[in-house]
Amino acid sequence: MKKIFMFCSLLVCSLLFLLSGCGNTQTAADTPKPYKIGVLRIDDSLPLYLAEKEQLFKKAGVPVKIIEFNSAIDQRKAMEAGELDGMMTDMIVTGLLKKGGNDVRIVATALGADKTEGRFLVVSAPNSSLKTARDLPKGNVAIAKNTMMEYLLEQYETELHLPKNRIKTIQLPNLSLRLNAVLAGKDVQAAILPDPLAAFAVRQGAHILIDDTKLKENYSQSVIILTQTMITNHRQDVTKFLTAYNTAIAHINQNPAAYRNLALQKANIPKSLAASYKVPAFTEKSVPAKENVQRVMNWMVSKHLLEKPYTYDEFVLPQ
Repeated sequence: MKKIFMFCSLLVCSLLFLLSGCGNTQTAADTPKPYKIGVLRIDDSLPLYLAEKEQLFKKAGVPVKIIEFNSAIDQRKAMEAGELDGMMTDMIVTGLLKKGGNDVRIVATALGADKTEGRFLVVSAPNSSLKTARDLPKGNVAIAKNTMMEYLLEQYETELHLPKNRIKTIQLPNLSLRLNAVLAGKDVQAAILPDPLAAFAVRQGAHILIDDTKLKENYSQSVIILTQTMITNHRQDVTKFLTAYNTAIAHINQNPAAYRNLALQKANIPKSLAASYKVPAFTEKSVPAKENVQRVMNWMVSKHLLEKPYTYDEFVLPQ
């Protein structure tokens, strides 16, 4: 009888152990995988960095992992390979991704909802005779072809009534090399640069030829895109993601000084600019306007980057 009792006890313990193990396995299996969002180390990405650092995504109930990339090319390749669920990018890249078979849509504006956000400058070398936009036909401008940089330069030329066929461009995609080349003033007389590199160039003596925050139209926007698979299959998670993202923007706008160190750390701000660096303001619950999307689409078609434009609804998920 004693042996039977001991056997039964051991059997019960074994069953409890197995059930406990199965329970743990089930819990691990049910743990949702985080959505992977690709970012570049620029201040456009600051709300995403902050939402992760302060666990705003977790508080909103959506698992998110921020993946850093050193170049836009590597980031785009990861998206094309299906390794990301979303990324911070621009509308030109968004169009090219869609053309390549990656069904993505814009869910938010990163920087550029207002034309004072995300400044770009066209600057000339400190020793250059180019002092105004009207002088551009006398020199050349370093850009990255088939990118937002080329798009912006052509929009500036149109608004300012500059002779496009007389302005020479030089292909120089790497921003650091472009900055160094225009400061040297040898082969490159002018260049288009985003802040904070643009501000750094001016501090080194470069001349401002065009400041896009002073133009009539708002041309430059960075955006947040997500895959259509995530949007379709996990719409509640998209809503939670945007809630956390907009909460991060609100925190930054309410107290930018509190997040200055995070921006300096994550946005590759040159040391010489650290003392004067200002955390940018962001706009909550914003997506690109229809006219901005249409202008980009028309330009991409004119450059044969797209066969036909995408509709606004194909391109943007309204907030």
